[in-house]
Formats: sequence, structure tokens, C-alpha cells
Amino acid sequence: MKQVAAAIIYNNKNEILICQRQAGGSCSELWEFPGGKLEAGESLEACAVRECKEELNADIKILELYEESTYVYPENEIHFAFYKAMLMNDELHMNVHQRIAWVSPSQIDEYPFCPADIEMIQRIKKEAEQFIK
Repeated sequence: MKQVAAAIIYNNKNEILICQRQAGGSCSELWEFPGGKLEAGESLEACAVRECKEELNADIKILELYEESTYVYPENEIHFAFYKAMLMNDELHMNVHQRIAWVSPSQIDEYPFCPADIEMIQRIKKEAEQFIK
């Protein structure tokens, strides 16, 4: 089973950083949280930090493990670790994505996400709605 770590990064406006995958390949042009595959000898937290640096030139600080889940795609099964994280630098660069966006939890449904992220999107929206009440 593959292991993937992803970061849920909020800004000071309570918006979340999301990234659109390139055309072609798995989940073509769908949106996702920044992150990627675990390398040998690496912790999941270190993986999230490394992947954000490689994908976006983002320096992040892991705050906490937010959720773990497993998703079965037709070609493989993937274990995901989602971490809440804080962005430590302001200069982001799209090294592998075609677009990035900061979106509020109430806007997140406007973006088609990879199937493995849908459960996480629902949790984020539900928590945001409870916070507003």
C-alpha cells in the first residue's frame, strides 16, 4: 500500500491552500491538498514538509495530524495522512501544479477534488459550519 502525506494549510483569513493537478496522469486537472508519496526512511510529517517544499517552494510547520484515511483507487490502495500546517514563507511557486488557490471552506465545493480528498473536504466544511454557528 502506498503512503501519502498532505498538508492542509490555512492563512490568516481562514482560507485553505489547494492545488490543481496538471493535465494527464492520475486525477488529471482535479484539485488536491499539497503533498505526495512517502520515501524510504521518511516520516509522514517529514514527507508533508518535503513535498510542500518541492511542489510549491513552501516552508511549512506541521501543527497536528488532522486525519488519516485509506482510499482504494482502481490501480492501488493509498493510506493518507493529512496534517494541519502553517505556512512559514509568503513566496509560493508552482513547480508541479497548473494552478493554486486560497479558498474559504464555504467555497471549496466549487473545485472538483481528487476522490481521496472528498471525505476530508466534507470534514473541513462541517467544522467550519459549526464554528460559524
